[in-house]
Amino acid sequence: MKVYGCESPSKYFAIKKYTGVNHPADRERVGNMLKSLAMRVLVLGATGGTGLELVKQALGTGHQVNALVRNPEKLKQFEVVDDDDKLKVIKGDVYSYDDMKKAMTGCDAVFSSLGGYPRLFKPCDIYSKTCDVIVKVMKELEIKRFISVTASGTKDDPNLPFMLRWVLKPTLYRNVCADMIHFEDKLVNEVGEDINWTVVKPPYLLDTPLTGIAPAACEGQSVPGYKHEICRADMAKFMLDCLVSSEWDRKLVSVARGHDSKVGQE
Repeated sequence: MKVYGCESPSKYFAIKKYTGVNHPADRERVGNMLKSLAMRVLVLGATGGTGLELVKQALGTGHQVNALVRNPEKLKQFEVVDDDDKLKVIKGDVYSYDDMKKAMTGCDAVFSSLGGYPRLFKPCDIYSKTCDVIVKVMKELEIKRFISVTASGTKDDPNLPFMLRWVLKPTLYRNVCADMIHFEDKLVNEVGEDINWTVVKPPYLLDTPLTGIAPAACEGQSVPGYKHEICRADMAKFMLDCLVSSEWDRKLVSVARGHDSKVGQE
């Protein structure tokens, strides 16, 4: 759907909010502003379910994307034949300072959808260890914006589903939740004012198409009164929208499926 000549309605309304553009006669001005809003972003975890959505939607809304991945073959679906600079795929290791710096150079913002697998007896450290590398390189390159993903309910919350709160978190999810908490605490307490971060905390992730409905969102461990689920596409759009909004700056924000999915509604 186009709004006043813009391919992305979310971008149009972001511009309207911040500049007052609200008339079809201004479509050329809007188009120029869209170009000025386009950024080069680094996507970490780009070959996972959420990362693929971030890459697809970022490219679709005019951004340029760098992706640091172990297996570039998994991003062949995004090959851009008319503009080789639109998507740069860098093969490397997210724990490597040199690889991270190479991938991050020239970027305006960093997205991380890196994630660890729940293991009962195996420690998880991907969140906290990559945080150290990401923050170090961002500060060195003077990149300010960092948007990442953990999960809802990393810390206890009475609104969490019974199975998650009392069965999965103390057992299968114990180690991965501990590392997510470590990561979140680093951002809250250690990175300082140099980096403007947002941590998005989704519940159960669905591999379903974009709904077009704005997710419910609030600070905290979960969104009370909403189903404990959201589709990856909606969450990816929410993350990208954070680039043009200051509402969730330096906050841990839980999200859930939008207004048509309140508990008790069909």
